[in-house]
Amino acid sequence: MYYKNVFFFSYLDTSRTKRDSESDGVDYHFISRSQFESDITSGKFVEHGEYEKNYYGTSLDAIRAVVNSGKICVLNLHPQSLKILKSSDLKPYVVFVAPPSLEKLRQNRLKAGDNPKDEELKDIIEKAREMEDNYGHYFDMVIINSDIDKAFNELLKEINTLEREPQWVPKMWLGNYTN
Repeated sequence: MYYKNVFFFSYLDTSRTKRDSESDGVDYHFISRSQFESDITSGKFVEHGEYEKNYYGTSLDAIRAVVNSGKICVLNLHPQSLKILKSSDLKPYVVFVAPPSLEKLRQNRLKAGDNPKDEELKDIIEKAREMEDNYGHYFDMVIINSDIDKAFNELLKEINTLEREPQWVPKMWLGNYTN
């Protein structure tokens, strides 16, 4: 299975105290609250928030660590974070996974053993529409998730194409690497 050794999530940074069963850099990257606040001020996070008086966040360094290891970093970000990510030196390829029609979404959820209410399904579709309207200009690809296997295969096909075909980037992205 090609994808099991290719896709990785970055770890989260947290100001929470490490539990005995946890390892730094595996479960989370544990840093002090003051260091976390300093990193926020320095713009080191793509996104961050506070939960039960502890900070949690996805740092650009954590994403770079995955990318530099030759892996594809998978992120599930709040759409507001896309501006920060797209403005970084990482130059991500953003895939938006959109829900199918109301009826197909209902069928998929029932097939998965869920008993969704129409309001929930309509809310999912409406929120996705809002995301596309407000943040669609950051998306490089949109996949309609009518069927999970087909959607995944569509994503793999796109990744294979991106790996095989030359990609063109503006010269300014290369910084000091050009004449």
